[in-house]
Amino acid sequence: MIFDCGTCQRMFPAGCKARDQHCEATGHSPPAFECDTCCFYFDDEHDRRDHMNLEDHWALDAAECSLCYFRAPTAQEVKHHEFGHHFYCGECNREFQNLNNIHQHLKSRRHQGSGVTCPFCEVAYGTATGLVYHLEGGSCPRAPLNRDKMYRVIRERDPNGVISIKSLEWYGDRIFEINPTDAWNSQCEAFECYLCHRIFGTLYGLRSHLASPKHQQKLYHCPCQTCNKEFVTLAALINHLESESCRFMRFQQVQTNIKNIVSSNRIIEFQFQPM
Repeated sequence: MIFDCGTCQRMFPAGCKARDQHCEATGHSPPAFECDTCCFYFDDEHDRRDHMNLEDHWALDAAECSLCYFRAPTAQEVKHHEFGHHFYCGECNREFQNLNNIHQHLKSRRHQGSGVTCPFCEVAYGTATGLVYHLEGGSCPRAPLNRDKMYRVIRERDPNGVISIKSLEWYGDRIFEINPTDAWNSQCEAFECYLCHRIFGTLYGLRSHLASPKHQQKLYHCPCQTCNKEFVTLAALINHLESESCRFMRFQQVQTNIKNIVSSNRIIEFQFQPM
């Protein structure tokens, strides 16, 4: 591919790396609306996105909607898309019936409270659920954690099985292999998950789905003896407790207890007043 300099229009048949080295040395810039993957560039952002959607040329780290194939350069834009198009709150993993309902939810104490600070990188999150998503998703630059590593830590500190499933035989996250030919559904002209039969427009979308916790083992349970719901992630368990649906503890008490769970070396226990 021949890449262009957006400032002096010089062409680089050697490829993107040569063009980028030129820009770094001269202070020049790539074309303003260049594709994330190929050498094409466009007059505006709308045309650039149309091309990348059509050719599946988004960067591998592009933010992607949790509910559809929408992608964008920033996570904030995807968040606004999920709010406006799906009435979905990613931080709480909840869908709402209409725009008014999600607006009311965003005004609630979950999102208007003082928030919870990550004990490692000190970034503030609106809720304990948001903090745990941050850690389990491997997003914290100062804590090399993910769902797998987080569970190892929790299990060691939870010998009484307060929140971890004690009887579980666990050997780490399952890794799913994909054969693109076998995964292709010619009737739908899309890729199909062989576990849940969900359809994906791109192989990248299917790979992201199988790399997510969606089809992993349930590792946690609600500490309420009359509930005992099981969860794939710690974030899902914390979100359940924050909802107060089983009346085990109040929302604010979850925020108070979360640091004992994610950053302490003590045995896991909850300090709260029963509802």
